[in-house]
Amino acid sequence: MKISAVRTGWARHLEGWPVGLAIVSAAALSALLVVPRQVAPAGVPRPVIDRVEQRLNEQREAARRERALAGLPLEVRSVGEAFRRLGQASAGGQAAPELLRAQLRRLARAAIDQAGDEALLNLRALQTQLFVQAAPRSDVEPTAELNELGGHLLATGRHNGWWAPSPGAASREEQETLFRVYWADALELHRHPFAPTLNEWRVYYRFLLAQPVRTGRERDQDLQLRLGYVAALARNDLDYPEHLARGVLLYQRGAPADAAAEFATHLAQHPDGPWTLRVKNYLAACGAALSE
Repeated sequence: MKISAVRTGWARHLEGWPVGLAIVSAAALSALLVVPRQVAPAGVPRPVIDRVEQRLNEQREAARRERALAGLPLEVRSVGEAFRRLGQASAGGQAAPELLRAQLRRLARAAIDQAGDEALLNLRALQTQLFVQAAPRSDVEPTAELNELGGHLLATGRHNGWWAPSPGAASREEQETLFRVYWADALELHRHPFAPTLNEWRVYYRFLLAQPVRTGRERDQDLQLRLGYVAALARNDLDYPEHLARGVLLYQRGAPADAAAEFATHLAQHPDGPWTLRVKNYLAACGAALSE
């Protein structure tokens, strides 16, 4: 029988070294993961979209389009025509005449009284589809129909690169949401069931917050707009990390002290959570910026 040699001297101290190395490495990695490091704040957190709710809403909108194609009451068709007139007047990016706005809103109220909310929602679903099917682009002059349907939204999107072929162009779902928000505002219908749902607000502001920040003199204007988006989103989405988002934007505007206050508020409200270590890293970066 072969008998294994017994290790003697210093060699016996190396027994089990692979296990020890693994333990030490894991401890070092854990320390790196939990100890704050200076990380410059970048990337505003995106609101989380409920994709199941999004699919269900698409089904509801598809059913409304079918009902619209089957026929709309005269008073509802009058709203659609007035909406197009308003769009044509504002397609150049200028404010439409207040007379057209007042007429559209008066006709919308009359249509609701006579045909009900759902009939007007059927019109919205059809006009949303027509807008998206017309495929707004930033590099092609829009058709007359697209001007009528898109109006000021179309002009704003062309200026900001929201439409193809821009890399950040809105997806179909985002185009539909942008249009529904624009439609509700044009008709001044900010109540249920015309007002955007929480999930639609998330889609809307997620798209706006994802747009690239311009450079030069327009940079500060873009960051200020995003602060407004964050405030508006947080009013509807109570789960959105508002103070974290504000801190990132304020740091990017060159205000590390204000950013640090926002990050500290976030940590006070959420001492544990998915953003905790990142916020601590951002606070360390603010401290370094203030000490320079």
